[in-house]
Amino acid sequence: MESISADSCYTEDFIDRLNNHDFEGLSDYSNEIFLYHYVRLLEFSELLKSSDRSRFSFFARLLDKNLFIKAKAEIGHQVSLIIRLLTTVSSFFLFVFSFFAIIFLAFLLPFYLVRRKEPDSTLAFDAGRRVVFLIRSKAAFQKCRLSIERAISAVTLVDNFGGLSVPGVSIYSVVGRGNILKISVISAFHALRDIQNFLKDGSVMLGNSCALALFPGYVKRIAHKAVYESCLNEVVRLSPHAVFYTGDKDDRFALLQTRVCSREKTELVCLPHGLEYGFRFPGGLAGSAFYCFTPEAASFLNRLYDEEKFLYEGSVVDAMYGVGSESKLSELIERVCFFTEPRDPEVNYQTIKELNERGVTFFVKLHPLETARDYTERFPNVKHIDDLEDAMRSSVCIARKSTILLEASRKGAKAIASLVNDKDRVYVLKIFPSLGSKKILKAFTFDELQNLI
Repeated sequence: MESISADSCYTEDFIDRLNNHDFEGLSDYSNEIFLYHYVRLLEFSELLKSSDRSRFSFFARLLDKNLFIKAKAEIGHQVSLIIRLLTTVSSFFLFVFSFFAIIFLAFLLPFYLVRRKEPDSTLAFDAGRRVVFLIRSKAAFQKCRLSIERAISAVTLVDNFGGLSVPGVSIYSVVGRGNILKISVISAFHALRDIQNFLKDGSVMLGNSCALALFPGYVKRIAHKAVYESCLNEVVRLSPHAVFYTGDKDDRFALLQTRVCSREKTELVCLPHGLEYGFRFPGGLAGSAFYCFTPEAASFLNRLYDEEKFLYEGSVVDAMYGVGSESKLSELIERVCFFTEPRDPEVNYQTIKELNERGVTFFVKLHPLETARDYTERFPNVKHIDDLEDAMRSSVCIARKSTILLEASRKGAKAIASLVNDKDRVYVLKIFPSLGSKKILKAFTFDELQNLI
C-alpha cells in the first residue's frame, strides 16, 4: 500500500460514495471514527480494487492491518483465516488492557488536576454571567479573540490540560477538594458510557475487530474527555443564563459540548477554527448556531443536514479573522507568500521547487505542526516568514486548501488556491464548500499558478 498514493482515490465519485451512508452517531467519537478511520477503510478498498496482489507489512499498525483485512474482504479478495484470527485476538487483548486503563485514568485525573491547579473564584455561581467561551486551541482562541474582547460579563474557559497557554481560566478550576470525589466517580461512569457507545459506532462503521483495535489510541483521549465533561457540567450549572461559544466544530469535544448544552437548554454558538466539511458527519456539526465562512457554505450545509442553524454574517466572519482590529490595520506588502500544510508535505516540496525553477520570488510560511529543518535542508535559499500575522500582510497569498485563503481574500490580498494535486483539487471542489468562494482564484497547473501570480 505504501507504493500507491491514496490521492488517486479522491475523485468526485469517491466523495459521493463517502456521503452515501446512513450512520447515526451514538457516541461523541462518531465523527472522528468516520473521518479518520472509515474514510481510510474506503481508501484501502478503492486502492485494492486495482490490485490482484497486496499484502501489509509485519510492522504496520494493528489498526491498519485490521482495516486492510476488512477492505480486502469487502471487495471479495481472499484473506487467510489464520491472519484474521491473529489480528482479532491481538485486538481483543489490547482492548481489555485499554478498557481498565481508561476507567483507571478517568477516576484518577481529577486528583491530579486538583493538586496541579487551584480553584478559581471566577467560576463561582453567577446568574448574571452572559457569555462563556470554551477554548481548546490557539487557533480557536484567535477566531474568538475579538468576540472575547468585545463581550460583556463573559468568562473564557481554557482546556489547558495539554499545556495550552492562552488568556483565560482553566475549566478544571471547578475541581476542588469539596467535589473531587464526585467528579472522579462521575468521570469514571462517563468513560464507561463512552466505551460502550464507542464500540457500537466503531462496529457499525468498521466492524468488530477494527473497533477493538481503535482503543489503544484512545486511552488518554476517552479519559480526558470524560473529566472535561464532568467539569463542563459544573460550568453550565454555574452559568444558567449564559450563551456558550466554542471553536470546536466536529470533533469529540464539539459533540460533547453540543449534547450537554442541548440537554440543559443552553445556546451554543460555534465560531469554527477550521473549514467546514462538505460531507455529512454521523454526529452532525457543533452548536445550535454555526457560523460559516461564506454564504455558499451556509446554504450548502443547511441542505446537507436539512437544518437552518448554519448562518453567514460578514461582521462575524470579519471578527473571526480579525479584520478591522487595530493589530491588523497594517497595509499589505507587495510580495508573494506560500503557506504550507502538514498533510502530504511532498506537495509543498513540489510547489516550492516549481516556483523556484520558474524564477518566482516568494516567501514561505510553515504550518505550526511542521519543522523548519525539513524545508531548509531541501531549499536553503528560500526565505521564511515566521510570524503568521506578518505573513498575512502579503499581497499575494498561495495555499492549497486552507482558511488562509479565506482570510487573505477578506483582507484584500490576492488569494490563490494551488490545486495541482488531485486530492487538494477534490477537497476544494467537493469537501470544503467555503473554498468555492469566487473571491478565491484557482490554479490547476503550475503554469496557471505562475500566470495568476
